[in-house]
Amino acid sequence: MTVLIDDILATSFLTCPVRERWAESLGDMCVVAGITAEDITVDDVALVPAAIATRLVETHVIDRSVAVVHDGIGMTSLWTPVRADEIEEEAVYLDSVGVASETLARALLKPYFGIVSTGVTPVDTAPNEARVIVREGAAALSVTEEGFREDLARTWFILTGMPFVSHVTVVGVRALARDADEQLAVLRTLVETGHERRRDVRRMIHESTGIDRETLAEVTGRMRYHLEPEDAEAARRLVEMGTWGTRFGRSLPAYRDQLGSQESGE
Repeated sequence: MTVLIDDILATSFLTCPVRERWAESLGDMCVVAGITAEDITVDDVALVPAAIATRLVETHVIDRSVAVVHDGIGMTSLWTPVRADEIEEEAVYLDSVGVASETLARALLKPYFGIVSTGVTPVDTAPNEARVIVREGAAALSVTEEGFREDLARTWFILTGMPFVSHVTVVGVRALARDADEQLAVLRTLVETGHERRRDVRRMIHESTGIDRETLAEVTGRMRYHLEPEDAEAARRLVEMGTWGTRFGRSLPAYRDQLGSQESGE
């Protein structure tokens, strides 16, 4: 069984301990940039964007013990040259944005900002004429130009009253049958190690990205790395609202801790 982790800034508290070898006995571990559903087999345990989990409904379950949850502040932004609610119809550019941030942006464009998208285009660098740009990570947290920048995790909280569940842990059916507790324990160990060495993690992020230390402390201080029972509704709403126009589905896999009760109900 392999443990896979989506490699973005939001998962740094897990990936830094892997790269720096702060944790021992990690087993078969793989940090994957731009992870896809096709990277994940039924033998794997993986920390992935919630939208990717919708492609794994028949082959995986969600384990609540490790996730990435942003409580009212996050690492995804929407930039516009004027107030976003003044824009009615416009092309949207995803500037080096991953699946989690794309899902969040799609969930908010029309319902919150009232923007009708004439197209959603992934780009490495947004063109000069772009008027609606979604950014994540360092680009989202750095103020480098005039205009208006909205923190989309905050916007999501204003709209729904819920946190932004960017990543969930999926467990393949074969991994489950072989008892995936050891692999899940590895992920929990990474979370604990990242938290214990959070100052080191923040220092490394600051040195590699230039993100302001206070900003980093504020954003990462409002992140959680597990799912509370009520977070299931936040994750469900996110994929239901944010996967339109994509290859992803609108429902998530079952939760591991509910499998017994579902079977009893049948």
